Amino acid sequence: TSHFVALQIGVLLKGTCYLAEEIFHLQSRHHGSFWRALGACIPLRWHGPMLLICGSAYVAFLDGDGQPLDFHLGLASLCQLLILTLGLH
Repeated sequence: TSHFVALQIGVLLKGTCYLAEEIFHLQSRHHGSFWRALGACIPLRWHGPMLLICGSAYVAFLDGDGQPLDFHLGLASLCQLLILTLGLH
């Protein structure tokens, strides 16, 4: 479960990086529509439900762990950023 959550976090982080670059091209590529740029960078049709399912299973799994959820999600996000930065994905 944590692996799927980490993969989905990685997709969202990568899409956020793409969106930061696409903001500069809103007029030329997306006719000024932020929502078109968002849809092009982050495919929410597939990754939105997948993130919700994996996230809810992850929260249910961590309920008895004792560590705060912020710690686990932060650690997964940092690992995914490192993977993206090093080009390992």
